[in-house]
Amino acid sequence: MNILIAAAEYAPLARTGGLGEAVAGLAGALRRLGVDVTVVIPRYRHLADAGIPVTRPASARRIDVDGVGVLALEDPEAFDRDGIYGPTPGTAYEDEWWRWGRFARLVGELAGGFDLLHVNDGHPAPAVLLTGTPSVLTVHNASYPLLGPLKESADVLGVHPRHRRLGGSLEWYGQANYPKAGLVGADRVTTVSPSFAIQITSDLEVTAGLSEVIRWLDHPVQGILNGIDVSHWVPSSDAALPAPFTARRLRGRDEAKSELLSAAGLDEGFLLGNVGRMTEQKGLDLLDDDLDRLVDEGFRLILVGNGELDEMVDEWAARHPTAVWHGPYDESLSRLVFAGSDAYVMPSRFEPCGLGQMYAMRYGSLPIARLTGGLADTVIDVDELPDEATGFGFRLFDPRELTKTIRRARRIHDHRRGIWRALQRRGMQRDWSWDRAAGEYVDVYRAVLDH
Repeated sequence: MNILIAAAEYAPLARTGGLGEAVAGLAGALRRLGVDVTVVIPRYRHLADAGIPVTRPASARRIDVDGVGVLALEDPEAFDRDGIYGPTPGTAYEDEWWRWGRFARLVGELAGGFDLLHVNDGHPAPAVLLTGTPSVLTVHNASYPLLGPLKESADVLGVHPRHRRLGGSLEWYGQANYPKAGLVGADRVTTVSPSFAIQITSDLEVTAGLSEVIRWLDHPVQGILNGIDVSHWVPSSDAALPAPFTARRLRGRDEAKSELLSAAGLDEGFLLGNVGRMTEQKGLDLLDDDLDRLVDEGFRLILVGNGELDEMVDEWAARHPTAVWHGPYDESLSRLVFAGSDAYVMPSRFEPCGLGQMYAMRYGSLPIARLTGGLADTVIDVDELPDEATGFGFRLFDPRELTKTIRRARRIHDHRRGIWRALQRRGMQRDWSWDRAAGEYVDVYRAVLDH
């Protein structure tokens, strides 16, 4: 089985969030299962000197990442720019439709040399319309529509005229819609958790209006829960941590917390952490109403990452310089947050899968999460199923519900240490590996190839 995986990101070469980590995790796990995998991404400016230049099967830089061959396709006009989507985190270039149309066209041309094409999200999605190679689309996050002028986008892509007609695979209310092209054109569609597979059939907010298209697909969307690369996330040997620890010997977490508080200049307290994009999707604005009260009660907060909510969280830090800290993404710091925070707060409006809660549990930080999408599939609330619980959850997207859940977590931390330790051990010992998910993807591939 010879698979071409196409995506905008591939960790660690190009990453802004969970997409790059998910694609890398899947590719590595497929390789371990004996699948022949090639990954294709654009050659971004920061990859100009990476790998070796090749001309076959395309003009690219070929980069080996842990045994997986990655082709960084050459298209300087479109991608030799600052950043991946835009010049700074959280921004996008105005000609995104043109850039990704060119990328999708190159992917479609490459696909003919493979048994199956697996595209991820809307960036390469129209490639499935450009090839006779069987195809799979994975929806990681459908809430960001990738739209462009219909005629011009169709011309850039080089799609057959039928796809640009009213109601065609590319057309969406007079515009070109790249995610729709992938949904309609792929032989199978998957998404990154079972709960999100159900949610996207009816929740227009999380699909940018495409739920009806999803409901009418010939094959229901299959939800396959993402994993993490457990070989790279090992608290007993992580060089980013001041001391090792395991599920049975957790003392090293105390040292991680001390180092984290010291580095951030924060006072002692019940420490909440979060690593990721500071966007409305992630729901951190729910903290705004009660933040001052929580700080007065002894809660501390460390936020790592940037986005549209930066102004709000920076104001929190300015108002409470010894209780709240916010800074840009840094991998070593993020590992310290997972290892040193008492709890990991993830109150997402919606969450296709989420990886932060898995990293947090792997490192003994208990998740406080809104139970939506993949969070509902991974975080088990202590009050609902005490013998299987891994954290704390709430369902109503409301500031009071988040605050109640944060306070509930602290009560157990302070007064029921046996329960707290059991939750930590259970989360740390769960199988979060990609090997499980990769087997399910192989089944999808075989179903497409045998059809």
